[in-house]
Amino acid sequence: MRIRSQSKLRVAWAFAIFWNLVSAPATFLGAVPEIQKGHAIAWVALIFPFVGAGLLIWATHLTLRLWRFGVSWIELETGTATLGGPLRARIAAPRLPADSTVLLTLTCVNRVVTGSGRDRSTWEKVVWQEEQTVAREGLEPGPEGEVVPVSFRLPLDAPPTRSDNPNDRIVWRLEARAHLAGVNYDEQFEVPVSPAPPGTAPAAPGAAATAPSRPETSRIVVEPCPEGGTRFVLPAGRNIRATLVMALFAFIFVGGGGLFFYLVRSGSHANLFGLLVTGVIGVVVLITLYIGFLRTSVVAGPAGLAITFHLLGLSWSVRAPSAEIGDITLKVGMQVGMIPYYDLKIARATGRPITISSTLRDKREAEWLAAEIKKSLR
Repeated sequence: MRIRSQSKLRVAWAFAIFWNLVSAPATFLGAVPEIQKGHAIAWVALIFPFVGAGLLIWATHLTLRLWRFGVSWIELETGTATLGGPLRARIAAPRLPADSTVLLTLTCVNRVVTGSGRDRSTWEKVVWQEEQTVAREGLEPGPEGEVVPVSFRLPLDAPPTRSDNPNDRIVWRLEARAHLAGVNYDEQFEVPVSPAPPGTAPAAPGAAATAPSRPETSRIVVEPCPEGGTRFVLPAGRNIRATLVMALFAFIFVGGGGLFFYLVRSGSHANLFGLLVTGVIGVVVLITLYIGFLRTSVVAGPAGLAITFHLLGLSWSVRAPSAEIGDITLKVGMQVGMIPYYDLKIARATGRPITISSTLRDKREAEWLAAEIKKSLR
């Protein structure tokens, strides 16, 4: 099966042109005269031409990328991939430089559409994601250019492709990216994934997979405890990108709230809305502090598990004896765009599971940490 990459070029240009055709007259005929009259609230309308400029830059970038790399496509070895089995394919990239290093990302996405009309919104939640890097030595020559080999092992417990309900779809996406001088290579494909055959059992532990190893970039501190067991310290400030994104949202909310209180000075409805804005700002700021400054200490040993969270001088702990501890699994916690951050879920015989909300970006690091905690509990 051959699948062409999903080009957003036409949609990008159509949306950018439409947005600017609507926002430009409204800005110059409506907002600018009001600003000249001294109406400060009209400054808010200037956000629309700035968004229009951003859309034009985005459309131009997509055009330059198409001119440089042409159209890519993917060929699957079989018509569809099957859960619990391999996904093997080859990406044909006609103009990709032969010395490129390609990052492949396979993602299972739950695409949910809510509301209708103007209130219609689309949310995409990452259900499962796996990454692999194809080094320049791994690229293969093809009849029209370079070929990128693809080989993933699909999980058995993930949902298959589902499109019967357009408002609640399951989509499997394969993205290939390469950072190059000038315009980067970035193509995306939708890959069909079918359910596993009835009666398919999960692979035996250790039969096909090796023990996860610690990534070289990991900042987790591992040290023995004097009283026995092992301490794992997850330092603060590990997720710089997530912290910066949340800080940007906090800045926008704080700036918007400040502008609101400057423009609106009295009125019961305004005060009520002002309290709502203040509450939203507070929540966003707290989330930013939580992501950026939370430090987690996990002590695991034969006696059990003790988890202590530290945040700006405050600390709280959760404990569980080894007899109550069940399996330790990875779950997607926070999500920034299509980038998932993982939490460790520790099942207990009684009560709710314990969550190590460490927002681990590296899945390999999260798998390694889970394996090491299990080992220390024995």
